[in-house]
Amino acid sequence: MKGLRLFHLSEDYSKLGLKAGLELHVQLDTGKKLFCNCSTKMKEKQPIEIVERKLHPVASELGTVDQAAQFEFLKGRTFYYQAFKGESCLVDLDEEPIHPLNSEALTVALQVSLLFNCKIPSEIQVMRKTVIDGSNTSGFQRTAVVGLNGYLEFRGKNVPISQISLEEDACAIIGEEDGRVMYKLNRLGVPLVEVSTGLLVGYTPEEIQEIAYMIGITCRSTGKMKHGIGSIRQDMNVSITKGARVEIKGVQELGIMAKIVEGEVKRQMIEKAKEETRTVLPDGNTKYMRPLPGASRMYPETDIPPVPVNTKYLAEIKKSLPEPLTKKLQRFEKELKLSQQLAKEILRSDYVEVFEKVKGVEPSIVASTFTNVVKDLERSGVEISNITDENFMDLFNNLAERKIAKEAIPDILRMLAENNTKKISEVAKKLGFTTLTHAELDKIIRETVKPDMPFNKAIGIVMSKVRGKADAQTVIKAVKKFLATSA
Repeated sequence: MKGLRLFHLSEDYSKLGLKAGLELHVQLDTGKKLFCNCSTKMKEKQPIEIVERKLHPVASELGTVDQAAQFEFLKGRTFYYQAFKGESCLVDLDEEPIHPLNSEALTVALQVSLLFNCKIPSEIQVMRKTVIDGSNTSGFQRTAVVGLNGYLEFRGKNVPISQISLEEDACAIIGEEDGRVMYKLNRLGVPLVEVSTGLLVGYTPEEIQEIAYMIGITCRSTGKMKHGIGSIRQDMNVSITKGARVEIKGVQELGIMAKIVEGEVKRQMIEKAKEETRTVLPDGNTKYMRPLPGASRMYPETDIPPVPVNTKYLAEIKKSLPEPLTKKLQRFEKELKLSQQLAKEILRSDYVEVFEKVKGVEPSIVASTFTNVVKDLERSGVEISNITDENFMDLFNNLAERKIAKEAIPDILRMLAENNTKKISEVAKKLGFTTLTHAELDKIIRETVKPDMPFNKAIGIVMSKVRGKADAQTVIKAVKKFLATSA
């Protein structure tokens, strides 16, 4: 397979007939679930009840049974669901009819549809999609189309966005042993927006990954998307001319999407590919999961009526649309003086909304904290998800008020993530990073710097003494002043 060495060349993918399709699922930060009043915070740790269930496939109105549902049923598994106080209810257990559709979630979903230039249906019809892998207690997932036939501008082309849907998230799996599967019920019903592209032809794996990034950024621009691990998930369809359409489920890291596409292309060149659903492994490879689902698994939800979308309601939503990404990028560069690279990185991050709220701190410091410091801490194993947006705002407020120095940020964030202390002032005090007064700094300089000492050496010595207690610019000014007056 000599040709495999040339995969980095874009024309090779074109010759191979690479085709792809993307489905991005992003959790909405709405406070309440899609069809009940339970919290979407998912903060409870101790379950108050565990419920046992077995699920069975049923025929559609046309008398057919979906092959993917039949495949899951034949595994003969038993499902157990952990219920949590304030985060689970009878609706989640399928013991009570669903409540009216969450209006806030619908508004956000329609915003997303308009951002992708979609046509909006005159009414929203909730549908049931058969799912009996245990991730839904009812045996189906509720979903509603909110936008059709849109597009995303990408490098001078219009990437087709075939459909935007508002749907409920599934239960989170805890583990499986001897045919017994344990799920957490608190994620079930959390609102999701699903963005489905049309057929992507003529793109490289890297460009497909970039398109996924742009879709995610566009969704997050509403300011109503959740952050953290599991809040955004991707599914893909991949095929080549001599291969077959393969659905790849569960891509949680956008950064490995290109690798997964490339790996699937290689696999289809080497093996005789079949139409199937595969799941992503931790190393970026995939394994067989189940047959491809069919169209017969979708049917109307009968517990609630369709929701009309009138022109007045839609006009109000259009007024509240966020700033387009291209304009935001230009603003970050011109008004905030960020480099183009840093502006792009902060736009792609989970923290762009927090970044824009920070006042009184140099924008490049804030952006670098989110794009560099946070990433470095994550690589070292720090649970950044333990740090809330409020914590970050508190951090930068302390920095703006000169209560801490920017050099202390990594250590403060590390302790904040690893301890229950939530106030930045308390963390800084524990670490000994309370900002020095000018008098305290001058005293340290007088005690450590000799009048004839080279400037750079003096700076190095003083910084080693005051790391995290004074920012570099303040130290430089104070040392310059001392050396000038001592000469």
